[in-house]
Amino acid sequence: DALPGSVRAGVVTELASYLVESFGNSARIDYGTGHETCFVAMLFCMVKVGLFEEEDARDIVLVVFKEYLATVRAVQRAYCLEPAGTRGVWGLDDYQILPFLWGSAQLIGHRTVRPSGVNSMAVVDEFADAYLYMGCVKFIRDIKHGPFHETSPMLFDISGVESWEKINGGMIKMYCAELLAKRQIVQHFLFGSIIQL
Repeated sequence: DALPGSVRAGVVTELASYLVESFGNSARIDYGTGHETCFVAMLFCMVKVGLFEEEDARDIVLVVFKEYLATVRAVQRAYCLEPAGTRGVWGLDDYQILPFLWGSAQLIGHRTVRPSGVNSMAVVDEFADAYLYMGCVKFIRDIKHGPFHETSPMLFDISGVESWEKINGGMIKMYCAELLAKRQIVQHFLFGSIIQL
């Protein structure tokens, strides 16, 4: 009821399109960062039409997006979804990038959690529920078997960076270069009345 009746039908259709696309591709039985971006596009549209306020940004990420992440991980496991466009061990993660981007931002200025903490299961376990980045590392370590430096060499290399600020800057650059600038991904992106081409 937050939207005028004349606008509601079009907006609902647009939001539903993003939502449907955010859980993977049923024909290819895969899931990846493009699907994740569709979910975030839906959240962005919800802000633009007034269903959320810009002041809700922290809760949108740390509550709504975090629940989405838990849901897609359950779907990935239940249906054995293939990673869409994965680079295998040479990529950041088989399925996600935004929780690393937002998770590194969340850790900027943290007094005890250092980037090297991802190499300690004790640190990862202690902070996985509170911090998106650590939660992602925990998920990876739970599903991949073998030494962390072998199963996730990129994340292992990143753990040697001195600050979360530098990691976050790198994540932003990676997101722009590896997702937003890739035709293979953006060709599937939905444009409508809220997000226009």
